[in-house]
Amino acid sequence: MSKIENLSNQIKTIILSSGFDIVGISKAHKLKDYKHLKQWVDNKYQADMKYMEHISKRSDVREIDNSFKSVISCAINYNSINNELSSYRAYRKKKGWISRYAIGDDYHKIIEKKLKIASLKIKGVFHSEPKIKYYVDTGPVLERAYAGISGTGWIGKNSCLINKEIGSWIFLSEILMDQVLKYDEDVKDMCGTCTRCIDACPTDAIIFDKVVDSNKCISYLNIENKKYIKNDIAKKFLNNIYGCDIYQEVCPWNKRAKLTDLKVFNPKQEFTIPDLIELLRNVENNWNKLKIKSPIKRVKKDGLIRNILIVMGNIGDIKYIPILEEYIINKNLISAKTAEDSIQRIKDSLDS
Repeated sequence: MSKIENLSNQIKTIILSSGFDIVGISKAHKLKDYKHLKQWVDNKYQADMKYMEHISKRSDVREIDNSFKSVISCAINYNSINNELSSYRAYRKKKGWISRYAIGDDYHKIIEKKLKIASLKIKGVFHSEPKIKYYVDTGPVLERAYAGISGTGWIGKNSCLINKEIGSWIFLSEILMDQVLKYDEDVKDMCGTCTRCIDACPTDAIIFDKVVDSNKCISYLNIENKKYIKNDIAKKFLNNIYGCDIYQEVCPWNKRAKLTDLKVFNPKQEFTIPDLIELLRNVENNWNKLKIKSPIKRVKKDGLIRNILIVMGNIGDIKYIPILEEYIINKNLISAKTAEDSIQRIKDSLDS
């Protein structure tokens, strides 16, 4: 075994013993995905996400620091909900849905702590201290692309990284190093002719294989977008209050995905298949407490209220009308217009 191979194996052991489920190593270089990202941006599929327009830097970690030679892709399973439960089944029970990744504590801080500990241990493997930088979904890195060429999985038609063992319920992060390591080979794309994710998307956001138009994506619209959402698109949200798991729930590789053994994500009962009225009252009265350590703080209080009002209209239960009527006179114009739309959708469903 060569020295480089031995060092690479030691690094992988450290990563896996630090609480990660999968690790792969790829060479720091300009990704072939550069062209795909440029075309995606040229087509305005990034919507208002301006940070995605840093095409050159995102496609080559050496533009962050030209000394970087290796990218260590770290993956961790976050699925804490039984695979038999889904947003659609919750919808049939007139319940809301918050994406699996957001029902617990904010993963950024949790994974960042793991990466920090792992990085310190990795430095101890070398005689002279290597340069290391790590990111958790926050740096200018095409992390799925690097993960896809490091053997951790393949990029599915839904644009997610998919691993045969844990599906696509994966948090990705990466460690960048100025050391040459043994690089892993990519794995075969196992999606085949399956198009379930494309067919299931309510807003047709997956416009073709591996390409998502954020302007149509429910996750973009109900998290990143803080504006009023027009009725014709809001009615397609179904019961998705924060994010959307539909394109992952229908994936055959997620049907067999194992549940995470980690308790650190601390899934919260009030966010798991929530009752809409209870959640709305909780947001109104306890927002400062709810947002602590939670990813949902990204949408802000008014954004989450907007989303709950949308879902009330989509569920179509007449019991929501008195609540929605209270918001029509709300000083927040987005909440007022959203409530008006939702009342009309409920009335239309009763007439049909």
